Amino acid sequence: MSIALCKPTRPEDASPAFETGRKLGIVEMALMWKVLHEDPQCPSRVVLEKVAQRQVPMAVSVRHLNRLRAKWNLNRRKGRPGHPALSHPVCAGAALVQITPHLSFVGVHLFAHWLDHQETFTSVVARLQQAVEAYKHTYPDDDFALLHHREQTLLRRLQALFFAPLLGIETLTGFDTHEHPLPTLLGRGYHSATLSQFLGQLERINAAEALRPALMPDTVSPMTYVDGHMIAYWSRRSMHKGKITMLGRIMAGSQAVIAHNEAGQALFVAYYPPDLHLSQVLVAYCQQVALATGSTLFVIDRAVNAVAVARAFDAQGLGLLCMLDDNEHDGLDSFETTEVRTLEDGTKVYSGDWQVPRPDDPRHFVIVEPAEGKTLVYWGTPQAKAAVAALEWPRLYRERNEIQENGFKRMIDHGALNTNYGRKTIVGPDRHQQRAREQLDQSLAAAQQRVRKKAEAVQAQQTKVAESAAQGHGKRLAQRQRALAGLAQELQAVQHHQAQLAAQATALGPPRERADRDFRKQTIMTIRTLLLENALTSFMAVLFGLLTMKMSLDCLLKILFERSGARVVTDSQVIYWVNTAGLSGPYHRRLVEIVAGLCAMDLRYQGKPVQVRLKATPP
Repeated sequence: MSIALCKPTRPEDASPAFETGRKLGIVEMALMWKVLHEDPQCPSRVVLEKVAQRQVPMAVSVRHLNRLRAKWNLNRRKGRPGHPALSHPVCAGAALVQITPHLSFVGVHLFAHWLDHQETFTSVVARLQQAVEAYKHTYPDDDFALLHHREQTLLRRLQALFFAPLLGIETLTGFDTHEHPLPTLLGRGYHSATLSQFLGQLERINAAEALRPALMPDTVSPMTYVDGHMIAYWSRRSMHKGKITMLGRIMAGSQAVIAHNEAGQALFVAYYPPDLHLSQVLVAYCQQVALATGSTLFVIDRAVNAVAVARAFDAQGLGLLCMLDDNEHDGLDSFETTEVRTLEDGTKVYSGDWQVPRPDDPRHFVIVEPAEGKTLVYWGTPQAKAAVAALEWPRLYRERNEIQENGFKRMIDHGALNTNYGRKTIVGPDRHQQRAREQLDQSLAAAQQRVRKKAEAVQAQQTKVAESAAQGHGKRLAQRQRALAGLAQELQAVQHHQAQLAAQATALGPPRERADRDFRKQTIMTIRTLLLENALTSFMAVLFGLLTMKMSLDCLLKILFERSGARVVTDSQVIYWVNTAGLSGPYHRRLVEIVAGLCAMDLRYQGKPVQVRLKATPP
């Protein structure tokens, strides 16, 4: 009995197990298989043309392609190809293999999968939905698009704003000009018109108040770092101005006051006009942070150093740790100290109070005297003294530089922290004019008092001169006349100064108006930036915990997030390929370890395990 030999048939819904060959990589093989699966009767020459149209370079002959077709059971029968209208694709419409041969920002896609696994956006979208329902209840007659958005629409538009800085898009108009991977990242793309409308409607429902609690971590940190960041704003309108530190200019802008915990996670943000000094808003701001987070100990830059601030914090039961300016002390001679410890490098740490008691000063001091260099003096309120050991004060204050100063620089580089959103302004009284008028009024009052005293002195001296003249004095009369002439000159000088002050007060004119920025959109987008920074910090902590090499977030963004590659989705797994072209040997080794760490993180996409591989070897 003869048995007819037959080729094993592959199920139509199964894809072959692709492996990198000598001539073709897995991406090229998957793309070839996809084209053949769509039309198995397509000639091999036409298959190569279709692949070339997708801009995938492939140096392979028709003969080699025929071998692959035989291996995959996708070879066509002999003879001329049939008429196109008579050929039918096998399993049309079934996405057995989805391949994206040109995928930009591969690392952002992997980061998005990790965020989905952590359900990062779930609570954020829920808070937005609560804000929408609250707005509907308060304003039942209002009707605009945001009030009718589905959860999926809210999620996608929020993610578009969230990932924009990582895609090199700082302003919303960048969505119209930049080549971005939103279609592969979110499933659809957006333009600035849609997202500008979305942001405007978020402003309308006051979404900042709903999003701000999303910054709060699950655990309360005992110490909170607070600092302000000035952002320049260009406008032809008359606006309140302040010193924009990074530009060294006095101009319009906005002041973001941001709080971080000891782990570097952002906790809170509020915006203030640039003409208000941080010390004017600090106490009220820290009360808000303490109420929201439960943390009552704060570390703040010495730019706010003042006894009045220390008294205000002490009165509110808040702890404050700061640094004393060098011109406010003369080293150890200014304090009555007790030595705490001598460190290994010879640095001596002291604790104490003022040498001459100051009853109105509640501050306690920790003095660090190194073997070489200047003496550093830290101060804290009684609450800080009770909660933190003296030896820890210098370390806690030094960490502020990395957590906040360097954190602001990182958010400027990859978080669009310095970008302005929203053009609305609020017109109000000119505070510059008000302050100038108050200062002039005080100066005029003091000048009037000096004029009155000088006039009384001149009148008294005139009486003495008349008395000497009546009594026939000679030498005394001359002395009193000279004194009278000097007093008359002094009176004339103070009268002239009073006239100048009065002219300056007149020149101020009637009360004027200046504009302030409407910070609602700016606050929403800054919360977006802080959420992104928190997510990157958490992602970096998980990934770097699996690595042996040390590297920075900036390095991770450069060699992974900003690199292109490809993606292959099969019925059982998802494979991301990262291009390594242009990487030097040391950076290639770093990327190899990062890829190994990503594979160990158990990332998933559409329920399928994600594998990450390198597409080429370094030069």
